Amino acid sequence: MEEEEELGEEEEKADEGIEEVEQEVGPPLLTPLSEDAEIMHMSPWTARLSCSLCPQYSVAVVRSNLWPGAYAYASGKKFENIYIGWGHKYSPENFNPPLPAPIQHEYPSSPDVLEMTDPTVEEEQALKAAQEQALAASEEEEEDEEEDEDEDLED
Repeated sequence: MEEEEELGEEEEKADEGIEEVEQEVGPPLLTPLSEDAEIMHMSPWTARLSCSLCPQYSVAVVRSNLWPGAYAYASGKKFENIYIGWGHKYSPENFNPPLPAPIQHEYPSSPDVLEMTDPTVEEEQALKAAQEQALAASEEEEEDEEEDEDEDLED
């Protein structure tokens, strides 16, 4: 019973440590583009036609200046949205990703470091057989020593 109370207190303390993050609230749905906030005295959207020669067949394209790479295009009553970008909002200070780490140097060659060729299958099998023989021989020696000790104790 006491353990349950202690666990309940620990959970409450853990819950208190978590800070609640306020969720971003965007503009209400279907608000006109003209009501979007300006960015450093620049319009948030740029609109243009795909072709000025045949305006009746051209596609209307609207580009977001706040989210570079966000486009909306329409032809007649059909429209689509597409985003091809890096997921960063526009910033007057350009975004520069951190530089990659410097290239590491190769391991230095020295007499202590020697490259060797890999052994063949036959060489590996011969080594394994030799290790097994050595292990068997050491086990026999241990058994012989135990027998000698047992004989000494009997005398």
